[in-house]
Amino acid sequence: MTCIRDNLDLIDVVIVGAGPAGLAAGLYTARAGLKTVIFGDPYQSQLAKAGVVENYLTYADPLQGLALSEKMIGHTTHWGAQLVDEEIRQIAHSENLFDLYTSRGDMFCAYTVILAMGTKYRKLGVPGEETFYGKGVSYCTLCDGPLFKGQPIAIAGYGNEAAAAALRMSTIASSVELIATKARLGADALLQERLDEAENVHQFSNVRIQEIAGDASGVTQIRFQPGMSSATARDVKAVFIEVGTMPASAVAADLGIELDGQFIRVHGAQETSMPGIFAAGDITGGKARQAAIAVGDGTRAAIGAIDHIKALGLSSAKSKLQSIQWGATKAERPAVEKRVEGQPSSALDEYIRHDTGYLRVHDAYKPNLDLLRQVRERLPEARMVTISASWCPDCRRNVPRMARVAEHLPNWQFEIYPREDEERARALGIKAIP
Repeated sequence: MTCIRDNLDLIDVVIVGAGPAGLAAGLYTARAGLKTVIFGDPYQSQLAKAGVVENYLTYADPLQGLALSEKMIGHTTHWGAQLVDEEIRQIAHSENLFDLYTSRGDMFCAYTVILAMGTKYRKLGVPGEETFYGKGVSYCTLCDGPLFKGQPIAIAGYGNEAAAAALRMSTIASSVELIATKARLGADALLQERLDEAENVHQFSNVRIQEIAGDASGVTQIRFQPGMSSATARDVKAVFIEVGTMPASAVAADLGIELDGQFIRVHGAQETSMPGIFAAGDITGGKARQAAIAVGDGTRAAIGAIDHIKALGLSSAKSKLQSIQWGATKAERPAVEKRVEGQPSSALDEYIRHDTGYLRVHDAYKPNLDLLRQVRERLPEARMVTISASWCPDCRRNVPRMARVAEHLPNWQFEIYPREDEERARALGIKAIP
């Protein structure tokens, strides 16, 4: 199956990845009047899970990475870019077009592609890490940290990420064992100063982790190699691993794009070795993994994609596209559909209707109606209780989707309570609330 043979609708620019690089690229290409589709889950980006962001220009006050990510989503979709929560698994090159295949088996065709898949968490590689993943081993303090409120935990890693994770957990856990997996932690001076001031953070250096141990209940201990320090083990209920990230470049490698190690090699306006494909953000390497750098990369990639579309000579309109900068553009802002306010179909609907981020996900989500029909047949009535937190990336993705699902389950009873309502949680028998 190819784009040309099957006469599929052509997309001007497909962006693979919905982090800051992909969203910045989508803003520029959509604003230039190009049909732009962004594939990916923005709530899984490194920025959405970053916790407090203090160094993004224009935001002097601390801002949650999740909130910054949603502001980017709103800005990009405001100009007409379409956000599709599907993963691109394969890209094929056919003449001057690209065939893109999703994890669901769908196919899309594009004139140009911007790769901005970012990175995924790197593993520590010790016994017990895989065994206790999800049972005390985690790579995200923002996501899973509140599960271990008032309990002893460990942070294993290095650099600013490990330091920031330890500081975040110092306000949640009873004690934090910060174990540097390199000769020194290597955090910025300001973060190191804050760590030194935190009374419940105990720092270890020049040690090597031998094993993450536990039992049926989950993690119970982190053990060190004998002789590396005076301590041989620490009793903890969780181990958060912060040893960096690795690029998600498999799609590029399969396509034959030139790599620099595991990163995509780029030139000029973020061009790759294959004409028509650009790359931006963490996936292109560099020591500084910063949202501001990713946004700059995405902007350059977008300008390169715009110029590539112009060079293809597809139409007189596209040949006159401008590389839009500083707001100088003739592109008209697309009409924004207003959500019709109606009678809430459930408590979930009432919960999300005053939050633009929730509404955006709700309105974009298309549930599987055939599957819901089967649910109604097998389970006509049910009660579903949801505990939600506005700062939780998974909640912001799933609660509005659940509200859309609730519209098709009229005899189900939906209840939702804020994360802070711990008394309600105890009454329901919920032992821990992420």
